[in-house]
Formats: sequence, C-alpha cells, structure tokens
Amino acid sequence: MTESRSTLEAFHRTLVEEIRRQRPEYLSGPFTVAEIYQNLVPYGSHRDRIGVEMNADYEDALLRLLAGEGDFLVLESAPALRGIREELESSNPNTGLYREYAAVDVRLNPLRSEDSGSSSAEVESQPVPDELPALAWEAESDEAPVAMEDLAPALDLDDAPEDPMEDPIEDTPAAAPVVVAEVPDAPSDADRNDDESACRWCRATLPERNNLRFCPFCGMDSNLKPCGVCGEELEAGWRFCISCGTEVAE
Repeated sequence: MTESRSTLEAFHRTLVEEIRRQRPEYLSGPFTVAEIYQNLVPYGSHRDRIGVEMNADYEDALLRLLAGEGDFLVLESAPALRGIREELESSNPNTGLYREYAAVDVRLNPLRSEDSGSSSAEVESQPVPDELPALAWEAESDEAPVAMEDLAPALDLDDAPEDPMEDPIEDTPAAAPVVVAEVPDAPSDADRNDDESACRWCRATLPERNNLRFCPFCGMDSNLKPCGVCGEELEAGWRFCISCGTEVAE
C-alpha cells in the first residue's frame, strides 16, 4: 500500500511539473486523459521519474489517479469515474481501461498541487453523488481525506437517470449534443498479435506511412513491442524478457 501511494505521488508530482513546463494553463483548467499518457507524462520517457519498471505498473497508477485515489485528480465525467472504479474493484482489472476515456476532461485538484496558482476559494462547490462505490484505499488511508466539496468542478448525476432504458421519453427539448474526439477501437486479443497494422502498445490502428516509427496515439516506438506478461519493452532479437524472463514468442 505504501509503495503504491509513493508511485501515485511521484506520478502526480511529475505531471504537475510537466504541466508547469509545457502547458501552465492546465494548472487551473481542464485537459484530456489522452494528453496525460500521450504528451505530458508518456510511459517511455517518464517511467524513471515516476518510479515504475513496467508498463503495467504505469497503467495501474494512472487508472488509480483517474479513479480519485489520493484526491490528486478530478475526472469530469461521472460515468467514466464509475466505470474506472468498478473496474479497479474487479478481481482482474484491465489497467488499460483509461484509453476508453481518452477524450474525457480531467483537472488537477488545486488542494493537492502546491503553488498551482489556484485556491479553494476560486473553486465552485457542488455536491458529489453518494452512489459512487467506495474503494478499498479510502478505508485504509492514514491521511485525512480532502473534502470533495472543495474540488472543482464537482460531479453532478442529478440530470442522468440510473437506468436510461427504463425511463420514459419525455416531450422536452433535446439538450445540445456533446462532441468528443473519437478514440480508435482496440482489436480483440485473438487478432492483437496478428494485426501488423495495429500499435503493439495501445492497439490503435496505425496510419499507412513509409516513415512511421512512433505511434501517433500513444507515442511509443513502433519497432519495439511489449512483453505479453509484464509489459516491458522488448527489442528486436531478444529471446527473453529482461524483466520477468518470459520467452519471447516469434
């Protein structure tokens, strides 16, 4: 638990530092989930600063940050937050689930980002829904929890029915549609190893370019591939993974 907490703190600290250096407007404004793992803190170039040895550890830390562990980040989508929390509570969570919410906005919690330029007085306070499931770390944490009403912007589930299929359609004006960026669909596990047109890291379909070296969606080197067991980068010609010792499939 202590090691996991330390990783989250290092991830958050690195993210804040990169935001200050690259996009200081994100200290008080929203940015997308995709910007975290593609531009601000990609695994390949920041794993040493975060303190993770494998891609799976990076994915686990990012998913927990998005779920609200440590109150470092505030996800601006109640359905996305609920989905991520439920996945983490499952017996075998898919740590790459955050890619399905690549276009969702997220904010730094100003109460956990020192000298971020934001104060709690500037944050609009709204109630947080009670039906979000409690997570194991919330009961085990030794630190006093940060009051969720101080986070910005707070989640609001009052306008969304619990089961849209059971609610009758009322004759009311339709709300303006929300336009989000399309995220490439990941291929199935059966096709993942055979589809050379898909990125070995994020599984997105790669564009047909003769000079393509890096994936335009996750930024990873397309000439490398991850270990199927631990996610460690494997170089061409390696017969075994240097991290877990698994034999590399030809």
